[in-house]
Amino acid sequence: MNASLWCAALVAALFLAPATSRAAPDDDRRLAHIEESLQPRIQAVGRPEQRHTLAEAMADHHLQAISVAVADHGHVVWAKAWGLADAGRGVKATPLTIFQAGSISKPVAASAAMQLVQEGRLKLDGAANDQLKSWRIPRNAFTDAHPVTLAELLHHTAGTTVHGFPGYAAGAPVPSVVQVLQGAPPANTAPVVVDKLPGSMWSYSGGGFTIVQLMMTDVTGQSFPELLHRRVLAPLGMTSSTYEQPLPASRHDNAVGYLSDGRPVPGGFHTYPEMAAAGLWTTPTDLARWALALQAAYDGRSAKLMSQASGRAMLTPGLGSWGLGVQIAGVGGPPEALRFLHGGDDEGFNDYLTGYMTGGRAIAVMTNGNDGLPVAMELVTAIARAYGWKGYEPSVFTPAELTAAQKAELVGSYSGGAVVVSLQGSTIDWRTGDRHTELIPRGSDFFTLANSAGIVRALRDEAGRINALTDVNAAVVRRRDP
Repeated sequence: MNASLWCAALVAALFLAPATSRAAPDDDRRLAHIEESLQPRIQAVGRPEQRHTLAEAMADHHLQAISVAVADHGHVVWAKAWGLADAGRGVKATPLTIFQAGSISKPVAASAAMQLVQEGRLKLDGAANDQLKSWRIPRNAFTDAHPVTLAELLHHTAGTTVHGFPGYAAGAPVPSVVQVLQGAPPANTAPVVVDKLPGSMWSYSGGGFTIVQLMMTDVTGQSFPELLHRRVLAPLGMTSSTYEQPLPASRHDNAVGYLSDGRPVPGGFHTYPEMAAAGLWTTPTDLARWALALQAAYDGRSAKLMSQASGRAMLTPGLGSWGLGVQIAGVGGPPEALRFLHGGDDEGFNDYLTGYMTGGRAIAVMTNGNDGLPVAMELVTAIARAYGWKGYEPSVFTPAELTAAQKAELVGSYSGGAVVVSLQGSTIDWRTGDRHTELIPRGSDFFTLANSAGIVRALRDEAGRINALTDVNAAVVRRRDP
């Protein structure tokens, strides 16, 4: 599909997907305003305020579809989808379209682990190796000094390796969970080992959550999809959700993933045997239901998901401002800003979930694009602003003053021309394809992308020359072309 046809199809589809529930008039007005008034989460003093429509943001980021659910006062007040779940076949996204949740799989899986702890089948503070049957965490000096525990695995303080997983393309051999942990073929990631003293520092580890997955299946004898279905998905009414990997052919309600340049992921999506870390297929409405159930446990209003003690343990911040499976934000601020959150990133999918500790408030955003997170965050910011919720106010900074020579150091082509930096008068221009945005200095080597609030860092060689630019938010390094 060429660019003009794609844009026409996108515009035609944007406002046709129905909400799953009828919004109240106030919510309708808020939604109409949200669609027309997105802005980056970072604003520069002295620069024109950046505002754009959702349709413009989606087109700018080659984003085919985005789906959102908002909960307030303990129930989902509206859910809506925009765009195309499958652009190749012209299939519109709806609020019932399932997306890959990426790492949002982790907190949902953690809630099932907490149930097993409540039942005494797992121990938060006992040695993880004592609760594993089909594989053991390899011993070394770190584990001898301090055995890894389930609490540390859930908290990302176990010292385990392997940050995340790329998944397996359609038709590729898929390893077992034990093969993933061993790094044995056909696994495409390194073995999961402990390379730091457990409990000493926070270090995000999808590998650690894959150990949790094995612990849960070892002690129950159940497959992971069945275990999560029985313990979490079915009881909470998450009827669209599944951890089945690969996704069964009978599920025709899924979105196709898209790369940053707008091309579809070959085969539509990847398979993730690392289900606890990255394997959940779901909808924003189902994620909002899960967030509300966790809030109800935390408040002691309902034990459908877990007990109040478990909910409090899960949402108590520790190292890295993380609880058990979720990040905790707003600590030290007004009570109404205290919240838990998690992002998600599978190949072709970017997602974001936030739930407040009080008020029955939650926002879930799912996209089928590798460049979807900036748009998701702008939506979250706009929704929070429309409802008067704390914690997502735009951050304001004063741009740094760079000399002409400092600006000129940046000029050039990077990563085979994928990014071109030039000077337009006194403005630093960042171009990717046909997209231009200002690169606003925050310091001599740090910059903000005006249209997305992305943070860019200039990397220098031993001689002090800039040889690469790193998109800090996406952890993408763009090397300077010869």
